[in-house]
Amino acid sequence: MNIRGYQWSVLKKLLKQRFTELSDEDLVFERGKERELYSRLERKTGKSQEDVARIIKGMQQAYLQQSTLL
Repeated sequence: MNIRGYQWSVLKKLLKQRFTELSDEDLVFERGKERELYSRLERKTGKSQEDVARIIKGMQQAYLQQSTLL
């Protein structure tokens, strides 16, 4: 569960596209409170915490790949 702040604005947009039920309040990120974020996402999406972590990790990898290609 390693989320970098500079990536969060991009990841947040991607999560809102994938899960339209998420609000800006659901996606508030604070350093040191990643578990709370994952718990909110788990509740709102109906996915397990492991699934949420896997989805975010996949989005991070795609973001990093894209940014290295530019």
